Amino acid sequence: MKRKTLSRFMATSLAAIMAAGVVGCGNNAAPAAEEQTPAADAQTQAAEEPSTAAAEQTEAAEEVTTAAAEEEGMAEIRIDPKTGEPFDLGGMEIIVADWWTDPNAEPTTEFGEAQKEYRDWLQETYNFTLVQKNYAGWGWGEGSIGEAFVQAATSGSDENIIYILTNSASTASYVSQGLCYDISKLDGDVVDLSREKWTCNGELDSWGIGDAKYGFYAGPSEPRGGLYFNKTVLKDAGIDPESIYDMQADGTWTWDAWIDIMSKVQRDTDNDGQIDVYGCVQNNGGMVMQCIRSNGGALVTKNSDGTYELTADSDAVREGLHFALDEVTSKYFLNYSNEDGSNWEDYKVRFMNGEAAFMFDDAYCAYQGGWLTGQSVDADGNATAVNGVELTQQVDYGFVMFPKGPRMDDYVTNKSNNVTMMPASYSDDKARLLMFAYDVWTDDVPGEEWEGYYGLLDNLYGGMRDTRSVDETIDMMTTRGVDDVHAIVPNFNPNDNFLYQAGVGADADALLEQNLAEWQTAVDEFNASLQ
Repeated sequence: MKRKTLSRFMATSLAAIMAAGVVGCGNNAAPAAEEQTPAADAQTQAAEEPSTAAAEQTEAAEEVTTAAAEEEGMAEIRIDPKTGEPFDLGGMEIIVADWWTDPNAEPTTEFGEAQKEYRDWLQETYNFTLVQKNYAGWGWGEGSIGEAFVQAATSGSDENIIYILTNSASTASYVSQGLCYDISKLDGDVVDLSREKWTCNGELDSWGIGDAKYGFYAGPSEPRGGLYFNKTVLKDAGIDPESIYDMQADGTWTWDAWIDIMSKVQRDTDNDGQIDVYGCVQNNGGMVMQCIRSNGGALVTKNSDGTYELTADSDAVREGLHFALDEVTSKYFLNYSNEDGSNWEDYKVRFMNGEAAFMFDDAYCAYQGGWLTGQSVDADGNATAVNGVELTQQVDYGFVMFPKGPRMDDYVTNKSNNVTMMPASYSDDKARLLMFAYDVWTDDVPGEEWEGYYGLLDNLYGGMRDTRSVDETIDMMTTRGVDDVHAIVPNFNPNDNFLYQAGVGADADALLEQNLAEWQTAVDEFNASLQ
């Protein structure tokens, strides 16, 4: 097991510094100031021979920074194509604004320490400071990060802020209103947008119109929805939990395989005529939508010309919805009502208490500090409560991709990255320096042991109950996320009259039919706003 890397996201070797006019990409390193005397000598010699000054200056810089990189163990210094000199950001104070980061938090892992050292080096080498911090609240209302972005984009703010925004219709409206900076103008200058760290997550295309790119995200997508399974419940039914990982690995983890297991697990254990263990439980609507995704369906798709199309009436969507309602929900779902005063989060406790074998939910539930890992324990280490509710058993769980439908050759999960943007009010000079800083800031930490390192791994290993959930499932999730394109269409509501109504006894076709006209109007209006 290789804990440090995700195999399909291994970084390539460091790029060489290119001549003036072309910027190298990849990880970069810098020597200490007092060790740069040879560079100064080379520059002096170049100045004394005007006919070859530019070429010799560039060659000398390459030689010195490469040697320093080998000695210091850092990355090669990047040269500004406008000056032929190393980038100098002139003391810029940069903020990466989000709604969750504690800027004073100290690193707690070996990787965190190495990353801090590298970022300190970046700031000293390129003459800037950068801090990511909780700048405003979540969302787009009063006091939110979205409101702060709009104010900056419309007021001509002179602050040096890069914004992390929600994956939402409100953010899409910022694009359609012309409030977002097109970073494609910087491609080939201070950033190479063809690098895997920008392309592996799909956000450049998701937030692009034609050749313009308005949103970006560095690195693999955050893992999202999958199936947790209670290993104790499976073992009690005579099922080897490892067999689920094995099916996932060999490609046989399908809808039919899932139904087969649930049919064996679901039973009346005390012969009182009532089911005691169900096949699954879910966060309302989440599993239904994943049935659609796992069959290749989407409520809305994006066309190559940047327009959007309603595809909710497709065969793939209908088939996925029928599977969710007619097979899973009506036969194996532990249904419960909030009418008795229960909390909507009761599905969590029911899974933990062994009342259901499977639960659809997001990977972050099992991050260190997530609700699956935040259970109270007794003196023997046995779980006693979660969210303050008493538990009846200690929970041992696994985590796999959602099984694939008949129209799919592979597994998928939902993708919901928080997109990074800059206001269109920024000048090109300001935007290029900010983008340069963010590019190097999000590069791999120098050192062979950190190439392709995925920052969530330590968190996930500390939260999940086994390593296969991380080494196999999470490894897939980071590159198999699909966009819920409907999420960025203003006035497109898949919840109240659709997913929230997709309970026991619901009619799949009727649910779709009652929403199609309203959804089509929302898509048409959005397309019109992009003209």
